[in-house]
Amino acid sequence: MPKEIETKFKIASANVLKRKLKNIGAVFVSKGLERDIYYNSPCGYFSPSGGVIRLRSCGNKCVFTVKKPVGGRRPRIYKICDELEVGIDDADTFNDILIKLGFVPCFRKEKIRETYRWKEAKILVDRLPYLGYYAEIEAPRKRIKELAYLLGFNMDNGISGTYLELFNSYKEFYGKRKVELRFARKRRGGR
Repeated sequence: MPKEIETKFKIASANVLKRKLKNIGAVFVSKGLERDIYYNSPCGYFSPSGGVIRLRSCGNKCVFTVKKPVGGRRPRIYKICDELEVGIDDADTFNDILIKLGFVPCFRKEKIRETYRWKEAKILVDRLPYLGYYAEIEAPRKRIKELAYLLGFNMDNGISGTYLELFNSYKEFYGKRKVELRFARKRRGGR
């Protein structure tokens, strides 16, 4: 099963990071609004820091993902998961299938993501509602450390937590219980 190794870093300026990426020769791949639906399985597989069952849509592309953390306790700096992904042609129909099988949508998340490649690493520049900007590096640990150094990140500030964990901390700190990790919708009719 393929393994995903990643580390996140909170960033103050996406533009500064994008200049640094250009300076090291990273290649821009794509940009888009990603909409994720997370599911609880009939056996309760989903958890904020554990397994993930997710349907992601970005434009006309959809991907179904199952992730499971490797080993016991998660390291502070790296998130390491077994990950399986498959492309889906019709997200709405696949969502209906999951619901019919007993999976329950339990969390929705949106982010604007820019993807870059450098050697075998994938660098993701994410903008999330409420949380701001993050850089995520997906690569072998050695490459993550190298990239962190080149981009001016301190590995001691690496984050292995999920965006859901970060968002739950935000909601707890600010006392916002019913807020979703989604961008504000424009109201119709000028209201």
